Amino acid sequence: MVSSSSPKVDRDVLMQGIVEGIAGFESEFPLEDFKKGDYKQHPIITLLTCSDSRMPVNIFGSIFNRIFSVENIGNQFRSSEGSVLYGLLHLHTPLMIVAGHTDCGAIKAAESNFVNEPLGIRNELSTVKDSLDAARRLYNVSNNDSDLKYTLLSELNVDMQINYLLANPGISELVKNKELLIMGVMADLHNHYGEGYGRTYTINVNGEKDTSKLKDNNELGLMAERAKRLSS
Repeated sequence: MVSSSSPKVDRDVLMQGIVEGIAGFESEFPLEDFKKGDYKQHPIITLLTCSDSRMPVNIFGSIFNRIFSVENIGNQFRSSEGSVLYGLLHLHTPLMIVAGHTDCGAIKAAESNFVNEPLGIRNELSTVKDSLDAARRLYNVSNNDSDLKYTLLSELNVDMQINYLLANPGISELVKNKELLIMGVMADLHNHYGEGYGRTYTINVNGEKDTSKLKDNNELGLMAERAKRLSS
């Protein structure tokens, strides 16, 4: 599995950062808004994203009582199906975002020999690998050894998660009735799209991958301007 060395962390500095984060949350706690919602959760976005630490949930704006976040390696629907379904079928969020990112470590690991990993990791990577293999068959994609290989595969992986979502009768009915919009995005952490680091692009909406059509999709608002993908 792909691994990286991390710099040593001073434990005292780490704990101080935790305390400061907690204090910030306490001081900025949106009590009045929370009261208006009777102290219940009322998210408007169900987010399926990669657990990679470079993909913080706040990429998509304020978090508290707004984003029902589901994170796992490789942003796999089938690894956290119950959590995603809870957001869509019980919390009724009108927007579902599937978020991938450039040069994804989970994609790299799934493309490698991970047989010696612990069982739990093998299970999750097998799900990622199955998604990638299914995408290759569905979209007739051949192996690509370019520098953008894992970013291209990450796009296809997002596409497959949206396909899995739409295969659920309850979800597809919500989409059909325009009660739910499913949006697939890619966060460009490495400037692979050539427009700067940290930009996020719309690559799939309700199964539609044609960026020329996405640019004309009025439901997307300003995200229509961000329709761009590297794979066809």
